[in-house]
Amino acid sequence: MAAVTAHRTETLPCDILIVGAGIAGPAMACALRDRGYSIVQVEFSDRPLDTARGDHLQCVVVELLEQWGALQAFWAAGGEKRHGAQYFTDKNELLLDVPYAGLPIPHPYYLYLHHELISQTFLKLAAENSRYTLFRPARARDFDIGPEGIRSLTLKLPEDQTAPDGFVPGQSVVIKPRMVVGADGRGSRVREVLGFETSTHDYENPLVVLFGPRPELDPLNRVTTFMSANGTISRIPRAFGEWKIGLPIHKSDIAFWKTATPKMRKSAIVARAPQLENIDAEVGGFYPVKLLNTNKWVHGNTVLVGDACHAMHPARGQGMNVSIRCVSKLVNLLPDVGEMADSDIVTRRLRAYESGVKPAIDKVLADNHVRGEEMDSLDADLIARSAAAMRVINADPELLRRYRLQSAGYADALGAPSPV
Repeated sequence: MAAVTAHRTETLPCDILIVGAGIAGPAMACALRDRGYSIVQVEFSDRPLDTARGDHLQCVVVELLEQWGALQAFWAAGGEKRHGAQYFTDKNELLLDVPYAGLPIPHPYYLYLHHELISQTFLKLAAENSRYTLFRPARARDFDIGPEGIRSLTLKLPEDQTAPDGFVPGQSVVIKPRMVVGADGRGSRVREVLGFETSTHDYENPLVVLFGPRPELDPLNRVTTFMSANGTISRIPRAFGEWKIGLPIHKSDIAFWKTATPKMRKSAIVARAPQLENIDAEVGGFYPVKLLNTNKWVHGNTVLVGDACHAMHPARGQGMNVSIRCVSKLVNLLPDVGEMADSDIVTRRLRAYESGVKPAIDKVLADNHVRGEEMDSLDADLIARSAAAMRVINADPELLRRYRLQSAGYADALGAPSPV
């Protein structure tokens, strides 16, 4: 783009405006990088994402990364493989063993990588598109709305930040998109300005996440969840030699975890899982958990993706993975570059995406909510019933096969990218 004079307003037309650069937005920009679209992405924060958030990509998402030509970049960024999950009682009784080896899928493993590195890897790949521009930091607040959706977004670039090539700090930019993707999270401004209705559910217990060093004890790098009358706790492999420990706690216990000494933290962990007595972990964060679902996803030329339209409990590690899978469905339904100027075609394709995918997501959300209530609970009786259900699955080969496929992402309502 040509150089501009400071503070002059610049008009920037584009095929697709993506608002948000968490996971869903960068995933979409990455998936479209070789398709010829002009893409503008806007993100308010210039800081890395919260490293304690989701960091495990399902087997089915690994397949998508391969289809997008992105998989090697994730290995280069430090991605590692996880080959299964196990559930135990605090007495070390195996409740459920979920290996991925032997499943009839292209990649029978999860790929795990720090949350912020997942986003950064997607953005690095997106930048391979010569028609891609990222404004970061830039606040997406000033939208011009019409019956056809979002007509424009006016940005005031920060005076004290470096601007993208062809722009200058302090300048105003009017972005005029043919299509808009709202990927700006649970507090979505795009959702707000278009008046989408939402239903929400606040789960009773927040999660606390801790990090600690990980000796190489398990060559399969499995997630291990322990279930006791005192609550559940999960030990999750993390890239670069760490464990992530996650557990639901009472809100009243947040103060304890904020001030606890290493000895006090270890005692609280061992109360749920004596098997974790050798782990030394530091608190990484506290997370209130909320379910969010919108009544629709599309308004004219604008579509919501990711947490902007469907946020869910992390009990099954689905949120980030479902968002990426939805992005894949959307990408496959977009008009060709030459059709983007026809607003009727754009709207029809977005509505086809919504009608084809939203019912499946509604079911995923409902199923996840049931599991989330179970994993959120600190009620000993409910935990015991969940453990009993796992024993049943583990003892039945057909139930176990279906559970394994579902865990891998190949047996839920959203569908899989290739036949199983």
